Amino acid sequence: MRPIVEDLQAFWRFTYSRASLLAAAEFLAELNKVKPESIQYRALVEAAVVAYARPFTTCYLPPKRKQVKPLGEIPPPQHLSIYHKDALDLRDTMIAHKDATPAKGYTDTPNKVLVNISPRISLDASMIGEMLSPATSRLSELCAYFVKHCEENLNRLTKLYRSELTKYPPGKYELVICEPHADWLIPFRTKHGDDFRVAG
Repeated sequence: MRPIVEDLQAFWRFTYSRASLLAAAEFLAELNKVKPESIQYRALVEAAVVAYARPFTTCYLPPKRKQVKPLGEIPPPQHLSIYHKDALDLRDTMIAHKDATPAKGYTDTPNKVLVNISPRISLDASMIGEMLSPATSRLSELCAYFVKHCEENLNRLTKLYRSELTKYPPGKYELVICEPHADWLIPFRTKHGDDFRVAG
């Protein structure tokens, strides 16, 4: 039996989400190997938070550009919900978008303009602060929790469509979210920047 469109979308949502969360967990695991004041630390924090937030931000799915948040309807465990909210707030107000005003529920913003006055005057923008150990470990727990959710759903879908999947010869395929009668698995080929552009 060929997967229905909703299940193709689910395959994509859970695979994409799992990959993002595993990447976030890898970035978080590297944080204790670098100095908090280093550019590497900041890059790892930003990468971890952006990767973590991806499954909870809007994307569009074919065939009709359905707007979804891949894991938006899955609540975090109650004891971790504040860390989940903090990570999404951090992404929305300090990393992917900068605000000079505090986010809702906060008294200040870490997005500061620093003025250095010595003989010369210089201006710099800075994000003040670091991700403390408790937040890092709780965000890692959240990654593991949501990865487990994704894997349970992917295992269910793979089991449901195993007979359809095994009709294809061994190889690497691209899953295509499409209506019935179109090929939902096509041989994978590496694509580069221009391959993704509309011709013309």
